[in-house]
Order: sequence, then C-alpha cells, then structure tokens
Amino acid sequence: MNEGDYLQSFEIATVVWRESLEALLIVGILLAWSAREGPAARLRGTRWIAAGALVGIGCSAGLALVMISAADFLSGDGEDLLQLFLAALAAVLMLRMVFWMRAIERRPSGKLGGRAAIHARAGNWFGLAVLSALAVAREGAETVVFLYGLLSTSTGWHAGMVAASGAFGFLLAGVCFWSFKAGASVASMKAISRASQVLLLILGSGLTMIVVDKVISLGILPPMTSPLWDTAWLLDDSHGFGAFFAGLAGYRSRPELLPLVGLGFYWLVASLAYAPPFDREIPA
Repeated sequence: MNEGDYLQSFEIATVVWRESLEALLIVGILLAWSAREGPAARLRGTRWIAAGALVGIGCSAGLALVMISAADFLSGDGEDLLQLFLAALAAVLMLRMVFWMRAIERRPSGKLGGRAAIHARAGNWFGLAVLSALAVAREGAETVVFLYGLLSTSTGWHAGMVAASGAFGFLLAGVCFWSFKAGASVASMKAISRASQVLLLILGSGLTMIVVDKVISLGILPPMTSPLWDTAWLLDDSHGFGAFFAGLAGYRSRPELLPLVGLGFYWLVASLAYAPPFDREIPA
C-alpha cells in the first residue's frame, strides 16, 4: 500500500467509526430506557428497535444507490460539479457535527431517553421503531455523504480496501460501545468526544481544500496569485508523508492565495465552536 491507500483507509475507518459509534449509543439509549418498563417490555422493545435500525440501514443503502446512479448518469463537468457539491456538503456536515458535540459535551440521553420511556410506557412500539429508524438513517446518511465525498475525488481506491477499512471502523465502534456499557467513565466518553472533534476538523480541512481545488480546476474562480512560498524542501506534498498529510488536512507546500483564504475561512468558522457562549453575562 502507498501513502494514498493508507490515507483512504484511515479516512474511511474514521468516518465509519464515528458515525457507527453514535448510532450504537443512540440505539443503546433506546434499549436502556424501554427496558425500565419490565422484562416483557424489554423483549418487545428490543424487537421493534432492531427492526427500526434495519429500516434505517436500508434507507442509507438506498441513498448510496441513488448517489452512485446520479454519478453514473453525469459526465465531464457535471460529474466534477457533483463531486464539488458532495465534498462541500461533507465538510459542512463535519463542522455541524463538531458544533453539536461542543453544544452537548455529555451523553445526549435525557431528551431521547425520555421519549423512549414514554413510547414504552404507552405500549407504542411502532414509535420506538421510528425513533430507532430515524437515528440510524441519519447517521447512515451522513456516512454515505462523507464517504462519497472522500472517494469521489480519489481514483486509487478499490472495493476491498473500502470494505476492510469500513469493517475495521465498525469493529472499533463496537469495542468503544462495549467498553462504555461495561462501565467506562464519563471522562472516557469526553476523551472520545474530543478525539472525534479533532479528527472531524482535520478531515473537514482536507475536504475544504478539495473543494477549493475543484473550484480552481473548473474555472469558477482563479487561484488569485502564483504560489506564495515553497516548503517542499521541508515537507513535499507530492509524495511520502507530505502527500498523506496533504490529502488528510489540506496541506500545500506551494499554496496560492485562494486555497489559503478557503482554508483560513474554514478554520475561522471551526474556531467559533470553541468560543465562549454569547449568553454569558458581561461583567459590569
């Protein structure tokens, strides 16, 4: 495997791990709260929640087929525009997820768990299935968009590598979920959350640079300047670790002005997730 293959495997495993872990945690919350109504409710709740999860997976698979069909239908600039749109959408979704994670910074079990308990108490098993289906479909849809945005801009991937990397990411998510169920501390959950945020921000940075490169190659905007500096002597983005880092985080050893503006804007927006809340009282 070359550096491009390692990059693709790392990105795929990271996305699948993050989205699978969130889906597993949500399903686990639904199961835990429905089980509070007794053994009979637990058994029925498990069946309905599992059925809802399968429906959610099916919806995600349907979305993947639609996107693949759309890509096959397009050609030339149309395909490039689709890749640009999907990469931009994936970067925005990663930023949105970081903002969401920063907003809660704790397990979001209260609201969702309360709704699960209400459905279980009322015997509304279909409502539990709907909650499960929506949660899994949401995570699955984001996974599809992320992976398609990553893979559509690369020609070096193959199905076996994608499957193996995805399976590893899912396995890692299962291990994390099991460790939490076995009694991992809240601090461990926060550490996973912070690590997820860092990885998402780095992946989003790389996708942002892909979008900028597409904008320039399609002639939508010019690069604005010739390369402003050359750090290839220190870390060349054309091979080795430099190429891996370039694909992962958007590093360029010979950047023009437009890529720098795009990357700077991305990190400026990302920094707002870590800014103090606006509703704090201003001292007199």
